Amino acid sequence: MRERILAGIDLGSSAIRLAVGQVVAGPDKRETINLIGAVEVPSFGISKGAVKSLDDATAAVSACLDRVERQIGVPINDAYIGIGGVHVHAKTAKGVVGVSRPDSEIREEDQARVLDMATANANPANFEILHRIPQRFTVDDQPGVRNPVGMQGVRLEAEVCLIQGLSSHVKNLTQAVMRTNVDVSGLVFSPLA
Repeated sequence: MRERILAGIDLGSSAIRLAVGQVVAGPDKRETINLIGAVEVPSFGISKGAVKSLDDATAAVSACLDRVERQIGVPINDAYIGIGGVHVHAKTAKGVVGVSRPDSEIREEDQARVLDMATANANPANFEILHRIPQRFTVDDQPGVRNPVGMQGVRLEAEVCLIQGLSSHVKNLTQAVMRTNVDVSGLVFSPLA
């Protein structure tokens, strides 16, 4: 299998699920994902989305990996982790910046700065940001702008939905996977997955 392999692990309270897909180029040269393996094993050491026993959770993830690797005949080196539970929450944040160009054209750099400003204003020290989802932009008091890049203005505002996870919760889940010698490609809020 030369194509790229993607794996996703859902660490639930009752079961650990692992799905593996193979990224292939379709006839129109667009990439698609073909499901090549899926496994579910009973979960141990996890309750309400949080790790209660790191050793038990690691053993359950390892059992899941062993089953899927036998199923597909390829080792899993990295995976995305689905994360949820009471330790993850959504929060709305706002940021405001001045447009940096003398001709007042809003560039991607301005958009990135306003998103960074919104994030910095609302990130408590003990939480990690899992996702930063822009909701809407305002250009010079003109609300409801979807994409401000290329527009003219001197003041750019952004309203952003931040999905945040308690740092210790996030680290314990990733540690349960990394102890099986699988790298964590990223974290995905389970309802978004």
